[in-house]
Amino acid sequence: MEQRATIVLVDADAGWRGAAAGALRECGYEVIACASMAGLAGDPPPVPDLLIVDAADIGAGAQALDTMPRHLRARFDAVPRLVLADVHDEQAIGRALVRGAADFFVRSTHWPLLAARIDRLCRMARVQRELAASHDRLAKAHALARVGTFDFDPKSLTLHGSTGSFAILGFDALRAAISAEEFLQRVPTEHHEPLARAVDRAIREAEPLALELPVSGAGGRATMMRIAAEPLCDAEGRVTMLRGVIRDVTESRRAEQDIERMISADPLTGLPNRNRFLALCSEAIAGAQRGGYGVAVMALDLDRFAQINESLGQVAGDEVLCIVGERLVRDLGPLRCRPGEGEGGGTTDGAVLARLPGDRFAVLLPRVREPAEVSEVVQALVRGFGRPLMVAGAECFVSCCAGVALYPRDGETAGMLLSRADAALADAKRRGSQSVAWYARPPDVHGRARLKLLSGLHKALERGELSLRYQPWVDVGSGTLGGVEALARWQHEGVSVPPVQFVALAEQSGLIVPIGEWAIREAGRQMRAWRDDGIRVPKVAINISTIHFERRSLAETAREVIVEHCLEPGALEIELTESCMVRDFDRTLQALHELRDLGVELSLDDFGIGYSSLSYLTRLPIGKLKVDRSFVRMLGMSVEGEAVVRAIIALGRSLRLQLVAEGVETVAQARALLASGCDAMQGFLFARPVLPARLPEVIRRIPERCLLVAGRTTPAPPDHADAAYHGRLQ
Repeated sequence: MEQRATIVLVDADAGWRGAAAGALRECGYEVIACASMAGLAGDPPPVPDLLIVDAADIGAGAQALDTMPRHLRARFDAVPRLVLADVHDEQAIGRALVRGAADFFVRSTHWPLLAARIDRLCRMARVQRELAASHDRLAKAHALARVGTFDFDPKSLTLHGSTGSFAILGFDALRAAISAEEFLQRVPTEHHEPLARAVDRAIREAEPLALELPVSGAGGRATMMRIAAEPLCDAEGRVTMLRGVIRDVTESRRAEQDIERMISADPLTGLPNRNRFLALCSEAIAGAQRGGYGVAVMALDLDRFAQINESLGQVAGDEVLCIVGERLVRDLGPLRCRPGEGEGGGTTDGAVLARLPGDRFAVLLPRVREPAEVSEVVQALVRGFGRPLMVAGAECFVSCCAGVALYPRDGETAGMLLSRADAALADAKRRGSQSVAWYARPPDVHGRARLKLLSGLHKALERGELSLRYQPWVDVGSGTLGGVEALARWQHEGVSVPPVQFVALAEQSGLIVPIGEWAIREAGRQMRAWRDDGIRVPKVAINISTIHFERRSLAETAREVIVEHCLEPGALEIELTESCMVRDFDRTLQALHELRDLGVELSLDDFGIGYSSLSYLTRLPIGKLKVDRSFVRMLGMSVEGEAVVRAIIALGRSLRLQLVAEGVETVAQARALLASGCDAMQGFLFARPVLPARLPEVIRRIPERCLLVAGRTTPAPPDHADAAYHGRLQ
């Protein structure tokens, strides 16, 4: 015995009781012997490990327990019972076993046999107590984590669940099962059909089930619940059970919404910021392509706003911006939900107002039929600025200028429309206060040069003018190389053509697909060469254009490269941009899953400046976020920029993604990133893009650069020329 078990022996036969008690004590048990159950009430013993009682008295024993006080009766409720019987007392044994006895012993002096049975029952009791304690700990952990488990029986339409699962659903904690009908009563009606389809597909096709549902919990509290289940099949492959987990994700979804609000909303006015505006503009353009109508973008800038800040103070200036924003919202009110034009059901059926940096605002007018209706709106908005404002106890007047750009006449992307509205705004401000200007396309003086450059790009691959440079990203905490990014370079007629120029040209001409496939093959070949030379490069990342994700050849090329060069899973990484999700999310998602199934790592590049939604982000099979250099550059310069970086890092952590900060050029930026919880960095502070032959030398310097960030070495003088060159290349 691992410890002295306590036994309560109740038997009216004093002789046998005394002999048995003595024998069991010699075996190492603690024995409390008495003639009847009633004798236990006067001086209750400690909770025993086993109760031995006469089978003939089992009913009387139970009645005796019933007469005890509740706190004493509870001491024996969970104690296993061994019943004593005479040789011919089979009926008594049967009755005792039916009433819950654990085992029986025919009275004899075969003490070793009695001790063996007692030992077995004590061990069983100990295991049951440990299981109960483990179950209790698990239930408490589930309650803290707001998680529960369940089994769904498709035949009886019954949900058997743990305490945690029913607590999430708002049912009594003592429930062990509920019907499908009871479950559906907690789910809004509009979600019944999608839930039924998902369950039916899981049962019919034996596929895992995963979905999120809103439920009405205790007291009608709205809860967002995530369900994940695996089908259990019988020998013939039929699904007999769905076994899974229910998790309350209300708080995490609320946190994601807060982060998304921080990323997509202006903190001063609460209006959409530039990122959100561009996303909505992209949606409007997609709708316009299907519906055959136009989209207008207006940029508004307040006249002489700096004078308000100088004379009344920055707080008053902020108040002016808030008042202007509220007035514009009211003036655009009739356009935000125009009757008869909402059949698309999208978020861009009505006008959208956003605040841009400084004292600028932007207006999006979707579903434009004629330029005349845009002109009417913009003139009304400019005239509305003639009303006085009361700020800091003083009356002041604010006017504005406006610039307008139209889709498809002035641009086919959201970014292009906004930039051209800005160009028109600059023209309006040159004309004077309260001016309105429409974008006028400048004469194409570079048309011939562009055609010549395009002709050269068509021949660049066959002439071997394209090459790859490799820039490391490092784990500053460990001082090690995390991987390299492959960056394309074009040397045309002895001149280096900037990537921003030839990549845009390649996308417009369709050459970006063969160039992307060449980059994948060349990067794979170089990885094999490094492996053969004993140079440890964990992975190589290649930027792939949005257009390339729409081609089946992308996955085929990746498969061929992996097989040809015997690359292990994770050695090849594809970087996509957020614009991929805006063009055709479902198609992009399918392409990403095909790549992931091949063992290709996936990352989201330039995160934070695109148009992605968190709802998209959570569905992507990516493993890494790359924080755009524009945010890194604001570290130490802008409180808002630092807040966005911290929010992106928090978002990446909550989604369990690796984070790499791009464009790190100063020790101060690197230390700010470390303090925010981002250890992986890429930028000129550690290395600029180099030819493959120079990479080993760069790798050797990485620990030294990481120590510099940690403050344990003397910083070398920065190379400003190289830093500027690096910024242009990226």
